[in-house]
Amino acid sequence: MPAKVAGALFFVLHLAGSCTDPSDIGLVLDPSSNQIGVFYAEIPLSASMVLYDSFNTTSQGRLVIGGDVDDLFGKTEATGYSRLSYNPAAAKPNSEAIFDSAVFTINVQSVHGVDFDQPKTFRVHRLEEPILDTSYYNFSSLRYSDETLAEGSFLIRPDTVNSLRMPLKEEVAAELFGKLVNDDPAFSNIFAFRNYFPGIAIKGNPEENTSVSAAVGNGTGMMLYYHYDEDTVSRTFLITTLQSRHFVGVSSDRSGTPTEMIMERGRAYDVPGDLVGGKSTLGLFLKLDTQPLEAFLDTLQNTTFNQILLEVGPIEAYPEFMWPTRNMIMYFVGENNRLYRRFDGAVIAVQSEGASQISRDQQGNVVPSSSNQSSLNLDEESRVFRNQITSYVNAIYRDGLIRTDLMLYPSFPSTQNNPVTADESKRSLRQYKVRKDKLVLKVYYTRIR
Repeated sequence: MPAKVAGALFFVLHLAGSCTDPSDIGLVLDPSSNQIGVFYAEIPLSASMVLYDSFNTTSQGRLVIGGDVDDLFGKTEATGYSRLSYNPAAAKPNSEAIFDSAVFTINVQSVHGVDFDQPKTFRVHRLEEPILDTSYYNFSSLRYSDETLAEGSFLIRPDTVNSLRMPLKEEVAAELFGKLVNDDPAFSNIFAFRNYFPGIAIKGNPEENTSVSAAVGNGTGMMLYYHYDEDTVSRTFLITTLQSRHFVGVSSDRSGTPTEMIMERGRAYDVPGDLVGGKSTLGLFLKLDTQPLEAFLDTLQNTTFNQILLEVGPIEAYPEFMWPTRNMIMYFVGENNRLYRRFDGAVIAVQSEGASQISRDQQGNVVPSSSNQSSLNLDEESRVFRNQITSYVNAIYRDGLIRTDLMLYPSFPSTQNNPVTADESKRSLRQYKVRKDKLVLKVYYTRIR
């Protein structure tokens, strides 16, 4: 297409997007027949914010530790709770063993924060009550001792994996090592050990505006070093979070911010001001009202959709190492603003472009498909979350798919060939903020006259 013609086409489409009635927008591609028209419409969407109810953070493979202070989300602090374990088959130091040292290590997999030229502080506390074989949520917490087992301040490298090592308090190390060398019943089996030592709580300092996601395993826990006479190398006994039940608890003080009104879990709030947003692990998510889409579809006849884009953004600028999640699943919203579940219990989201959006239940009724979730993907250059949802809208328009509002849930999409087991929305404090007028559906469609 010649440059002048292409420019003219862009100009017409740009003007079309400013019209108030999308059904009247159009550019006729074949003036001689005047039978087919290609049209463009922009449909603004509104959004509310939901503090998700029953946000289960049990055993997600990560301990989120630390926090931040933000003008929209307030002061957020995440604490990682975990049992500890040891290998019952591992050699224990005997009465001839000579203690060398003991450290607590944190295996940091990712970092979210600012001011990395300043040290970041972490503290480890001993739990005063056990972690039970039950579900824990992001609002859960357990009692822990005011005294620390270990603490330290670190210059963290935000662009790599960090292993934080802090000395174990002398009295704690002496107590543990003494029980080991004296064959104390506390180390007779893992259940006896957990009765003696219920677990740990690891905390940061939200005023330092940094949180970390630490992997649960041998890299996070206590290491006791010892040797025997004439040993050439030191030996190690590990007491770690490997194969240990764990969860993340989050506290949030939103007073003095636009989101301070958000008090009740599971309720959608129209937040005052120009901004809305979402924050992982806190479980504060964006809910898109899709009623304007339904109103638009009601105006159409003899229509085929060529392309429909859902765009969120550009989101507000963010510091280099406080990036948001890269993907957001578009889940259907069910009752009480929870994720919609199909008759068989499957959680439903917008499906990938080109994949079937509908299936049938045993009675032959149309039900949503569930095996190929799509997501809004962040373009880091433009700071816009976007993706096609043409197949989804076609299924609503032609196939009787139910229309619900959509909850933007930070995670990676799962497919039949690539099931996702880890929930990324529960493994960090990543966040994003967006202006309310930057939520839009861009619709390109053909209408036969």
